[in-house]
Amino acid sequence: MAAVETVTEIEPPVAEGPSLRWVLIAGALLGTPAFLGDELPEAVGRIVLTLTSNGFAWGAAAFGTGYLVRRARRAPVVATGLLLVATAVYYLLILVVSRRWSGGYTEDGSPHDLYGLIGLVRAAGFWLVLAAGAGLVFGLLGHVVRNASPGRSAAAAGLSYGLLAAEGLHGLATAAWWMIDDPFVQAYVVSYAVQVPLALAVVTVAMAGRSGPVSWAVYTASAVCAAGLGIALWSVVDSIRVSGF
Repeated sequence: MAAVETVTEIEPPVAEGPSLRWVLIAGALLGTPAFLGDELPEAVGRIVLTLTSNGFAWGAAAFGTGYLVRRARRAPVVATGLLLVATAVYYLLILVVSRRWSGGYTEDGSPHDLYGLIGLVRAAGFWLVLAAGAGLVFGLLGHVVRNASPGRSAAAAGLSYGLLAAEGLHGLATAAWWMIDDPFVQAYVVSYAVQVPLALAVVTVAMAGRSGPVSWAVYTASAVCAAGLGIALWSVVDSIRVSGF
């Protein structure tokens, strides 16, 4: 009697997603334009900074990374690595290229370089810590939006919108000088205003790109609630930033 052979179906392996090389390259591409925006002429610099150096731009990069990585545990790790590399590149360029921390003298005539360097290290440390937290959160949210159930995905998408638009919403809601007729001030107002619809566009496209059903009602309700949360969270970040970071 012939033996009956059993055929075991082998599931295709799940793609690991972006490699370490991709994270390094993407981080450099995110951090370098943010640095260049500070060095370019005012009008051009503000446009570049609006697209590359704010809470929306960096949060969207981490969110998109988490959305693309298919493994749940890997998504926030890769997104965090991206933001950490971008932050390190940004401050290394300041340290080595522009050297904004050097030059000048204190009131007693001694060089200001040491104080400038200490300030740079403090700022880098603060933003590295923030990048680590933001990378974990946005990386996880991006993964949930793409892969979770319709309800969880929609709730995560709404929260993502609130966090991505947080800086813009906070700037528009709390800046008492937003109607001042000054080109420099108006550039900031435009930057804030642009971030809000861009955040909505990014998250909505991510929701529409899901392979499963979409709960738009839950998404809308979650986004409205998360907008208030985003403003509150960014007010904390902004208060720390203006205190010396």
